[in-house]
Amino acid sequence: MPPHFPQPSLNGVQAALRLRATTTSTSPTPTTASSIWRRPTPSAAFSTTPAPRDGPAPIPPESPRFIQVPEPPQSSEVKQPPMRGHLPVPRPIFPKREGNTKAKKDYIARTAPLSAAEQAGKQPRSEVDARHRLDAASRRHSLAAGLQGLWARKKVQDQQVATRMAAHQAANQAAAMAPERLEDLLTRGTVRASTALATAVIPDPARFETAEQARKRHAEIAARKSEARRDALAQLYVAAGDFIVDEEELEAKIDKLFTEAPNRPGGPASIWATKPISVEELRAEISGQGTSAASSMRSSATKTAMRQRTLAEELTGGKM
Repeated sequence: MPPHFPQPSLNGVQAALRLRATTTSTSPTPTTASSIWRRPTPSAAFSTTPAPRDGPAPIPPESPRFIQVPEPPQSSEVKQPPMRGHLPVPRPIFPKREGNTKAKKDYIARTAPLSAAEQAGKQPRSEVDARHRLDAASRRHSLAAGLQGLWARKKVQDQQVATRMAAHQAANQAAAMAPERLEDLLTRGTVRASTALATAVIPDPARFETAEQARKRHAEIAARKSEARRDALAQLYVAAGDFIVDEEELEAKIDKLFTEAPNRPGGPASIWATKPISVEELRAEISGQGTSAASSMRSSATKTAMRQRTLAEELTGGKM
């Protein structure tokens, strides 16, 4: 049990006011205007914390005030200002899986076992050895008492938490199942029956059939996209054999396409050998009376876009 030292109460002002109020009530004093103004004010004006009625609350072991140390009236200690924040969550002493294993005697025996000499029943060799055995026995007893006390506190706290949760659940369920209040019934807005019928939204009787059709349509679109993606991957795989992967191949491809004499008979085909579309062909295409040359190039919007795409296809070796 920790030693108890006297410590000045934190509610010193409240205690002084209570003492003064008790003295004033017991001693007869004349009721005058000056005495009325000198009456002590209630303690609630100085503190919002209610004073304990059934005695002081017990201080838990984890509190810094568990071991009370007296302070001199004129202390030279410089107290640090309170730091705002949160303390780390302590490690649980009794995990849920273990239960009260640590509060049992076998756990304490395994945690603080007896020495080999004590287990053999030998007498202490000296006074120091005997004192060490007494200290070890005291520590072993304190460990057992502390673990059992913490387990008892945990059971009490768990019971209190369960009681509060059950009360809250019962209150919430009662509030949810409570009948409608009279003030809500009297202050509710009224709606005519004809207006309610006219503004009511009737569910679509064919909503399930419409949803099924939409599901099938979505599945068809997803299947077409998947098929197109597989075709594109297959085409890319086939065209990957002609891709340019190093600088030597790129230089050879550029020399082959961009030759000095692109129109030389029998020479290699050049990228610039593509015949541009003329103004007459463009007019014929717009008017719908195009020739075969204009009809063959209708897939491209303009000649510039078509030449850019052809150049990219020739350089990359794949279809754009």
